Amino acid sequence: MKVSTILRVLRFDNAQSRRHHRSPDKLQPIREVFETLDSNLRDSYTCGPSMTVDEQLVCFGGRCPFKQYIPSKPGKYGIKIWTICDSTCYYAWKMQVYTGKDPGSARETNQGTRVVLDVVQDIENSGRNITCDNFFTNLSLARKLLQKKLTLVGTMRKNNPELPMEFTVAKGRNVKSTVFDFQQDAIIASHCPKKTV
Repeated sequence: MKVSTILRVLRFDNAQSRRHHRSPDKLQPIREVFETLDSNLRDSYTCGPSMTVDEQLVCFGGRCPFKQYIPSKPGKYGIKIWTICDSTCYYAWKMQVYTGKDPGSARETNQGTRVVLDVVQDIENSGRNITCDNFFTNLSLARKLLQKKLTLVGTMRKNNPELPMEFTVAKGRNVKSTVFDFQQDAIIASHCPKKTV
């Protein structure tokens, strides 16, 4: 049997009953299959001491109400999935599909913080380290993770309001110099890699 034929007839739910039981959940047609896969990922592997949280765009050209356009990615259209992976072997340990903003709801604030707290629920109190990029990282998230016995390493955006002014201005600093801010429960470092005018 051809792959195109299989894809044409493959369904994960009953289309007729779905029409009678409309759900606001955009992932409803495949939710059961996706959650089974996601659960099996965690059951099949024990993660190491370091984990990484990031987004992945799975290329997809078909019709989908939550298809994303991200111009910086190689495949610009697809389905965005938040993922936490083992930093050593890149094993995807837990995934969460981003289904977009719910119609009629307000724009989500602190989305990065919410995503990290969601995907680390199963490893709380394990002493692991979480690494993420500047979309997710902020000082309040680091403190929330510390309460759950997890540590955070990540880059921060220059316009982050939690950063002291000395960390956002590189003018006048020596090349390859680093400024540190030591707090009771966090360390912030600002590195100046090149000459600024």
